[in-house]
Amino acid sequence: MMLHRRSLLAAGASAAPTLALAQAAWPSRPVRLIVPFPPGGTSDVLIRLLQPRLTELLGQSLIIENRAGGATLIGTDAAAKAAPDGYTALVIANSFTINATLARNPPFDARRDFTGIASLGFNPHVLVGAPNFAPRTVQEVVSAARAAPGTLSYASFGNGTSGHLGSESFKQAARIELQHVPYRGATPALNDVMAGQIALMFANLPEALALVRDGRIRAIAVADVQRSPVLPETPTFDEAGLHGVVSNSWFGIVARADIPVPVLDRLANAMTTALGESAAVERFEQLGVAPRPMTRVAFNTFLREEFDRNARLIRDANITAD
Repeated sequence: MMLHRRSLLAAGASAAPTLALAQAAWPSRPVRLIVPFPPGGTSDVLIRLLQPRLTELLGQSLIIENRAGGATLIGTDAAAKAAPDGYTALVIANSFTINATLARNPPFDARRDFTGIASLGFNPHVLVGAPNFAPRTVQEVVSAARAAPGTLSYASFGNGTSGHLGSESFKQAARIELQHVPYRGATPALNDVMAGQIALMFANLPEALALVRDGRIRAIAVADVQRSPVLPETPTFDEAGLHGVVSNSWFGIVARADIPVPVLDRLANAMTTALGESAAVERFEQLGVAPRPMTRVAFNTFLREEFDRNARLIRDANITAD
């Protein structure tokens, strides 16, 4: 028994330098970033903007792999099953924390199996109205909704999406009832708002911006702590006198929770450095996305709060998956 224990200790001692050497050498080959969305979406565009600089900072190629499908579950599951060596990470959006409550029997536990690496940015939603919708301010929308409970319609880009939950946040804050009309994506939803078939929608700012500027929809309020520099005339909900409305799309990077901490920290530092540079800030802001770098600790705190906040909204509104 004593000999066996000594052998184990010797094996552990010899393995420790090998592990430390592997961590110190990371990355020694290309790093894969899984994007669980189709090419061309906001998260895909953002990470591709950062790709050249991250390649320089890491000293290795950054390979972006789009693995869409299953409401992001396919790509997320691939990241959950990847080797815990730091060579695979996952780009996430709000759906990562929403699906933890909404998805039926996912093949992974998002809270337990992943850890946050970096926050990429926030895209505040803007409440927009159809061109033939008379109310032009938040208070006018609230008054119209209270005058005819449950008859004003609002579009979302899918059941259980961030726009849907943002609308539920608005309903709770204003104590109003609205009729939900889910669509499969933002484009058909915005088309029906433009056509006057749907009264309202919480829209991604980058997708709504050109339509607002062209007068095809009207911006009513921005769901952020301050006005957007690309829509400076549009007030925030707080400025409009309604507090507690949370509606946005945010983006970040996570990886398996059992990856060695030094590797996670090196990847996080590269992300933070790239996000803090003026070129990235300017490109993000042109898309209506605010880069908001966080420490790993702060980002993981944010993720826990999002898991809890979305779970409450889903349960209070009795939202179920399609």
